[in-house]
Amino acid sequence: MPNYTLEQIQSDGLPWVLGYLLPVVAANTTITYGRIAELLQKDLELNGPIFSTQIGGVVGTLMNRLHEIDPEIPLINALVVNQGTGAPGIGVDGYLRDRFGVTADPLPPALKTKLVARASREVYTYPNWAKVYRDAFGGPAPVIDPLALVKGTEQDGLPPPSVGKRGGEAESKEHKALKAYVLAHPACVGIQGVPDAAADELVLLSGDEVDVYFETGNRIDLVEVKSIRSNWNDLRRGVYQCIKYRAVFIAQRQAVTPDMQVIATLMLEKQAPADIRDLAKRHGIGLKIVSVNRKVRSTRGQPG
Repeated sequence: MPNYTLEQIQSDGLPWVLGYLLPVVAANTTITYGRIAELLQKDLELNGPIFSTQIGGVVGTLMNRLHEIDPEIPLINALVVNQGTGAPGIGVDGYLRDRFGVTADPLPPALKTKLVARASREVYTYPNWAKVYRDAFGGPAPVIDPLALVKGTEQDGLPPPSVGKRGGEAESKEHKALKAYVLAHPACVGIQGVPDAAADELVLLSGDEVDVYFETGNRIDLVEVKSIRSNWNDLRRGVYQCIKYRAVFIAQRQAVTPDMQVIATLMLEKQAPADIRDLAKRHGIGLKIVSVNRKVRSTRGQPG
């Protein structure tokens, strides 16, 4: 027999559940009811399984706790999804109706999809989740590290962890300067106004890291930068990196924000050769050019 009650899970489990959700938000993805059940059983050291059907009540109780603090906190429970459909269950419907002033009960599927997308974008672009955790549970939030979602027991094709930052190749100073410029100037990739969210080194669940990420309404910009140091091989790799970033990001968020427009851009400091331009055009990858760094003499041993 289980040595716990549902009431215990809905009390003791709440700080754990919000802790699971913080890196999920940072990585722009979702988490299943079943995965939360597995993690809670382990972390609460419970004798007996927690069933995924019990988790809807847990995340609902969490959302209620957060709204007692501030009714305007976005619906983070919208990121807890059914393993089969990739979308949140019926338990989120009442929260959607209350937040967006909708009276339809039940929610028509098309309307629910639209409201889930709206709610999810609010969650992903909300900047104060660490403060929400402190206000709700009286202590510092767990480290919000999206890399925790991709670490495994095998390297499995990931870059060697001993080299450079975050397990990838060491960045040249020119690469860093170009990346910082793009992050500070979203207009250089065609964004008008101030993005809803912006970040560098966005971790994807493939283990890849996007150099710069912007979210503006339903528009997502994923930018790979190749500095003045980059040679032909770097530029070709950059096009394929953009293709991969776009595909993985869509896979991560399509169930909750299916209306998003994902734009992948390769940002350069010099004109690309004709074959690179053709490759990018063929796969719908944007090429942009800005001049940030002075010309350097050598490209050896310094990734762009």
